[in-house]
Amino acid sequence: MPLKPASLVVLVSALSAGIAGMARTQDYDQLLRRCYTESLPDQVIASCSLVISRGAADRAELATAFKNRGNAYDDKGEYARALEDYDQAVTINPLDADAFNSRGTTYTALARYERAILDFDEAIRLNPASPLAFSNRCFARGALDQLEQALTDCSEALHLKPKNPGALGSRAFIYLKLRRYEAAIADYNSKLRESPDDAYALFGRGVAKYMKGDLRGGDGDIVASQALKPDIAEDMAKLGIRLQSLR
Repeated sequence: MPLKPASLVVLVSALSAGIAGMARTQDYDQLLRRCYTESLPDQVIASCSLVISRGAADRAELATAFKNRGNAYDDKGEYARALEDYDQAVTINPLDADAFNSRGTTYTALARYERAILDFDEAIRLNPASPLAFSNRCFARGALDQLEQALTDCSEALHLKPKNPGALGSRAFIYLKLRRYEAAIADYNSKLRESPDDAYALFGRGVAKYMKGDLRGGDGDIVASQALKPDIAEDMAKLGIRLQSLR
């Protein structure tokens, strides 16, 4: 039966609303993908901020949006904003081990090592198979001179993921503090094969070489590290690595 004009208007309006709804859904899905997969920090922040402001995400999606935006702020060195987002993420989803690990890395960047360890503890409790959390806790414990506990963490990280560059770098740092210079050099060599421009690894290896009597090799590594990061000696001194203190 033919539709009356009023019915036609209703049908057209319903179709328009349906099309608009589909467009909004597609737009939101695109935002979500960008929030989850984009690599550039500013774009992640923009996309995740829109996802958060939409208020349409389920709790898991919302928590991940806060976590990913926190990661982007951390990449930009905006640590206060990163911590705010991680706090939101773990409040919404207290079972997200990655969010605790990420917050721990930001506390580590702020040299708040005791606080960082609490987050790494929780990340490991939630996901005991996380090599990243063990490696990160290894470094934080090493910064606090909890060296044997740190070494246990790094060993577990490398058991879970052999040849993990992050864990190798952290373990080399622990070996250096323990004055186990050959072991430190071996781990730094492995780390530098993966990341040849890592200023921290170059400086650490230089110190280890120097302490073993290889003055030329040590000086070469230290000079190379300073060319990459002029303030590397100051950063390493804050972590307890000074030639004077190791002699």
